[in-house]
Amino acid sequence: MKTFGIITNKDKDEDFIYTKKLIESIQGRGGKVKVSSDIALKLGLNDDGFDEQDVINGSDIIICLGGDGTFLKVARKVYLKNIPMLGINLGSLGFLTEVDKNEIDAAVKHLIEGKYWIEERMMLEVTIKSKGSIVATDIALNDVVIARGSVSRILNIRTYINDTFIDNFPGDGLIVSSPTGSTGYTLSAGGPIVEPDVELIIVTPICPHILYSRSFVATGDRVVKAIVDESYKHKAIVSVDGELGYEIKAEDVIEIKKSPHTVKLIKVNERSHYQILRNKIYYRGENLRKNEVQ
Repeated sequence: MKTFGIITNKDKDEDFIYTKKLIESIQGRGGKVKVSSDIALKLGLNDDGFDEQDVINGSDIIICLGGDGTFLKVARKVYLKNIPMLGINLGSLGFLTEVDKNEIDAAVKHLIEGKYWIEERMMLEVTIKSKGSIVATDIALNDVVIARGSVSRILNIRTYINDTFIDNFPGDGLIVSSPTGSTGYTLSAGGPIVEPDVELIIVTPICPHILYSRSFVATGDRVVKAIVDESYKHKAIVSVDGELGYEIKAEDVIEIKKSPHTVKLIKVNERSHYQILRNKIYYRGENLRKNEVQ
C-alpha cells in the first residue's frame, strides 16, 4: 500500500478540518499517512518527529492542501524526488490544486484504486550572472519575473532568444513563463493561454512603455536571455514562482531555459484544461460582477 504524505498550508486550514478529513479518508481505505509533527500534535496522532522534508522523503505520493502558492512552494521541494503530487484547493482559483475541498473523499478513492494518471509539467531553469560570474541558479514551475525594485523608474530590458536580439522593453519588467504559468501572472499581463502539457517558453513584457505590446512564444529548446540596461541606476528584482527574490543591477544577465526536471501532477478528474479555465476564470468574473451589482 502506498504512503501518502500530507502537507497543509496552516493559514488555509487553521483547525486542520480538511486535513483531518483527508487523513480519515485515506486510513479508512487502508492507506498509510505521513504528516509532520505539528499536524500530528494538533490532531492527536502519533508524533514520529517528522518535519516537512521527512514527509516528502518517506512518501510515494504527496498531497498538498492550500492554494496554488502552496503547491508551487512544495513542488520546488518535491521535484528532485520524482514524487507525484496532488493538490487540494483551499484557496480561490486553484489551477494546480484542481481538486475541490468537497471532493476529497472521491479523490482519495481514485488514488487508492489507482484510477488516476500523471501529467508531467515542464520547469524552467534560471541562471543569474553578474560581470560574467554565476551568482545564482534556481528552478521554476510557473514563471521567472524580472521587475523593477522599490524605486518607480522605467526598467529597460534587452531581450534575446538564442542570442538573437528580440527587442528592448522599457516598462515594469518581463515575465518568462512555462505553459503551466500561462494562466498566472502572464495572463494578467496580456500573455497567451497555453495548454500545460506542451513545451514552450512564453516571454511577456509588463506594462511596456511603447505603442505595441506582444508576447513572444519560443519552443522549449530555446534559451531566453534578458539584460538590464546599463543606464539603469537602481536595483531590480528577479523572482522565481513568486517565492524567492534575487536582487540584480545594470548589465546583469538572466538566462532562462527548459529544465531537465519536471513536476509530476496527479490528475483524478476528467475535466479538460478548457473546462478548468471556464470554471476558474470565467465564472469567477461572473461572480465578481454579481457582487458588484449587489
